[in-house]
Amino acid sequence: MASPTQAAPGYSVWQIPGERVVVHIRLVLIDRLEAEVKRGFRSLPKRGAEIGGLLIGTIDNGSPAIVLIEDFEPIPCCYQFGPSYEFTEDDAGAFETAWERQQPNLSPSAYAVGYFRSHTRDGLSLDAKDIVILDHCFANPAHVALLVKPHATQASAAGLFVREEGAFPRSTSLEIPFGQPERLSEEAALPPPPPQEEPEQAPFELAPAFTPEPAAPQPIAAPPPAFIGRAQPRTGWLWIPLSFISMLMGVVIGFQAAVTMETRVTASTGDEFSLALSVAQSGDNLSLRWDRQTAAIRSARKGILEIEEGGYTKSVDLDGPQLQSGSLIYRNSTNAVRFRLTVYPNARAGVTETLSWKR
Repeated sequence: MASPTQAAPGYSVWQIPGERVVVHIRLVLIDRLEAEVKRGFRSLPKRGAEIGGLLIGTIDNGSPAIVLIEDFEPIPCCYQFGPSYEFTEDDAGAFETAWERQQPNLSPSAYAVGYFRSHTRDGLSLDAKDIVILDHCFANPAHVALLVKPHATQASAAGLFVREEGAFPRSTSLEIPFGQPERLSEEAALPPPPPQEEPEQAPFELAPAFTPEPAAPQPIAAPPPAFIGRAQPRTGWLWIPLSFISMLMGVVIGFQAAVTMETRVTASTGDEFSLALSVAQSGDNLSLRWDRQTAAIRSARKGILEIEEGGYTKSVDLDGPQLQSGSLIYRNSTNAVRFRLTVYPNARAGVTETLSWKR
């Protein structure tokens, strides 16, 4: 994000390479806007509600043009079309009224310099309705658009949009962290440790118990145990060799033992399969940690973290490098949070550990 203009204290400078627009945004504004975005994100389960409105500041139409963003004004919508920030006719009228009130001729010291919206959908791009708003209200070549994508367990991401050859592109050329990076775990910023050589018989080599295979082909449709040894005239069952009955019972007992083993490994919290979950409060956030050196984490290629708070549950998919980071940061909004981490060393085995936090 190199810029020909040095950032003033308390500001961050953004510039899309090759574009003649430089954006200076106040750092405290980033925190305030991220808090509003995450409040909407947590207001609904699953996707979360989007919010939007005006970016307030000034524009110096030089070369390059300097856009100074000092504040923002949220403009609500009625969510008639779901959690997306989409307008009804009344919503569009309210947005235009707020935009007219924030024009340079009425307030030359601070006015609307752009449009913002949170983005809880897939990807990070403007849609056709965003383009209509931008073309109608933000015709200055230096006007900007900002999409903020919230995450449940880390800082948000943002996409900056400026006009390219007179039109706003659908996809951003500059995606940046939105929030304070120092709030993230220092361990999460480190590259994952190099792969470690697995011992010949790792703890999860118990996995064969999950897919029992008989030592020799045996009839699958065996008679129910109630029939074994029961006198049946002229059926021939009394002539079955006792050795075959013993072998069949051994297969059944072995299968039951395998099912029992799967349940124990999956739900175990002993040292061998412990994830060593711990949580501590860090400022306004919770720092959740697990021991990345445990056999379960080292063997896992994916995991799922479920976060229960305020009657809602969010699921976060974790890949191998994220599991190897050993921690994440979660910004809670209530005084009670429940974390449930499940890791999968293979497709058929899972190790789960649950931890509750209360203040």
